[in-house]
Amino acid sequence: MLIDTFAPDWQDHLIKHQSELAAGRRLFLLLDGAFVPNLYREVQKALTVPDDVALLFEQLPGCTDNTRSVSPFLVPYSGASFLMTLALKKCGGWPMVSAIETTETMSELNKRLAAWCVIENDGQRFNFRFPDTRRLPVMFDSLSAAQRSSLAGPAVRWSYIGRSGAWNELPISPGTGDVADEPTLDDQQFAVIFRDSEVDETIVLLRDRGPLPRQLLSDIYANVEAALRVATLAKLEQDLHLDWCMHCLHNAVPSGEKGGINAALAWRETRFSNIRNDDENNEPF
Repeated sequence: MLIDTFAPDWQDHLIKHQSELAAGRRLFLLLDGAFVPNLYREVQKALTVPDDVALLFEQLPGCTDNTRSVSPFLVPYSGASFLMTLALKKCGGWPMVSAIETTETMSELNKRLAAWCVIENDGQRFNFRFPDTRRLPVMFDSLSAAQRSSLAGPAVRWSYIGRSGAWNELPISPGTGDVADEPTLDDQQFAVIFRDSEVDETIVLLRDRGPLPRQLLSDIYANVEAALRVATLAKLEQDLHLDWCMHCLHNAVPSGEKGGINAALAWRETRFSNIRNDDENNEPF
């Protein structure tokens, strides 16, 4: 699992949302299949019309069964059947659930979103992981107004389950943006999005070292994010960042910029002092 356990009533939110739709609006779930491969097949079994699942990657060239199994996909939400409830339970703890309210049909929304699955920067193409709800807020914020309009189109609401396991809202404004044609990000946008993954990548490295403290994953993320920010301010050597983050996970990150910097420098000095003492004690007679 990568985010907190979903709130117990998270599917009740969908039921209420669907029941309050205005005329001419539809509610679609956007699910990132990368976290639960082949989930779309289970969702299909829960539908009256099995074909009412749209795989975003099928809009891209070279789609195979392997890529279908991990593709983000859209499904219209019309209520909580027993099979649908069971299928959606498998999403719990994964950053993979969005709910989009729009006037577009599923085919129109599929084409709109699929166009953003791959973006270009500096002549290279990258997988734009916006269905991953850890990445979605920063990715959306990094886009220009025209790009946001192209991604969301006439959607009036885009909800997503964030790191705390609760529903959050993307700040969208209904627009008339055309479907993107090979969208491109500039270097500044790409840099912002690239930096956004640093904390999650650091947590993966920390996990490789051994069990993390028994905390909510959202709290671990917040602590590591704060520790890395302090490490940058204190100008700690890069090879000390992981050790400093682990120290902060077990001892809390000092509050305040000045306090954090002082604590990081004191920790660094103590660490190097211990290393020097160990080297002296291990010197041959």
